[in-house]
Amino acid sequence: MISFKEEGKKFNYRVGAIILNHDRTKILLHTIKGYGFYLLPGGRVEWLENCEQAIKRELEEELGLINTKPRARIFMEDFFIFNNIEFQEISTNFVVELEKEHKLFKQKEEFCGKEGEKYLYKWFDIKDIDNIVIKPEILKNIIKNYNKAFEYIVLDERQ
Repeated sequence: MISFKEEGKKFNYRVGAIILNHDRTKILLHTIKGYGFYLLPGGRVEWLENCEQAIKRELEEELGLINTKPRARIFMEDFFIFNNIEFQEISTNFVVELEKEHKLFKQKEEFCGKEGEKYLYKWFDIKDIDNIVIKPEILKNIIKNYNKAFEYIVLDERQ
């Protein structure tokens, strides 16, 4: 994975998925036990892997999703502090729309993915997104105001 730490700073190259149901009323988010916030499912890009390959691999490893058709939606540079470490994270975030009868919709409560109990997933109604703690917070507006435009975003959340 492309992630390294140097003198109290950490760099991540990440992909994320805005996973929506067929009518775009629900989104799948995940958390890691103990974090207290949700984020887009995904993970770090591996060396010599492009972003589309990475998100397909991550979704298969985490949720068993195969044959997804991710569409690039956001390229983001995010600077933030987490656990007293300054992060610089570059991410490409994709929209993934699941078919109407997908087996993941049967999950009504928080559930574990294929990688064990550390990672928890949950479907949320998009109309309630303002009541959920999501990192980065700008994703709330992107999720609520769905469109197909590609965006470049730079965030500095270190204050």
